[in-house]
Amino acid sequence: MTEHDTRAENRTDQSCECCTGATSTESTTDTTAGHWLGDADPMTAELPDAVGESLGRFLGEGSVDSLGEWIERVRRRVGGSSIDVADLCHADGETPHRGTVGGETYHFQCFYDAVVLAALTEDHVDVRTESPGGTVIEARAEGTDDLRVSPEGAVFSFGVETAVDPPAGNGPSHADMYGAVCPYVKAFPDRDAYEQWAETTDGATVAMPLAGATDIARALIE
Repeated sequence: MTEHDTRAENRTDQSCECCTGATSTESTTDTTAGHWLGDADPMTAELPDAVGESLGRFLGEGSVDSLGEWIERVRRRVGGSSIDVADLCHADGETPHRGTVGGETYHFQCFYDAVVLAALTEDHVDVRTESPGGTVIEARAEGTDDLRVSPEGAVFSFGVETAVDPPAGNGPSHADMYGAVCPYVKAFPDRDAYEQWAETTDGATVAMPLAGATDIARALIE
């Protein structure tokens, strides 16, 4: 593995072009009603229609009912392969989203990659990220079994671009997934912070407690 703790002065010098998309700051319709999964199993909880339809469109298929179903379809479209460390959306420069494991620090475009890193390495990873509002959120991920977060009420969002084009050929590729999904996977200090952000983003999203984030990571690497 390559060490990505570059400490570059220019934090915008990033190698992963697939993740440079930004969310819109224009207000949309009410995107938060019913978009809180709460303490339900994030893999089986029923998704809001707008989220299920957008995730299905990303695959060029019909609407999906749950995140678990969506991940199964993604894996089927890419031949059943899982992701590895090289597939994570690394950055050449310093970013607010990083994971430290075994003395090496990796900087990512998406904070969730640090959670997946813990699942891939089966080791503890110290995760640091910042919410869209600038609040620092930290966690220690222990493989796929445990995630201790600070603040304790932290949540995270999962979503996709609502206007995403269906994939070409046998896609979507890992790069396609990061480009359409990465901008909508964020950590927040609490549910209220997520809801304020969701009202201004152009993506279709849901949110759930950050402490349950390892469930999705486990499914992605199986």
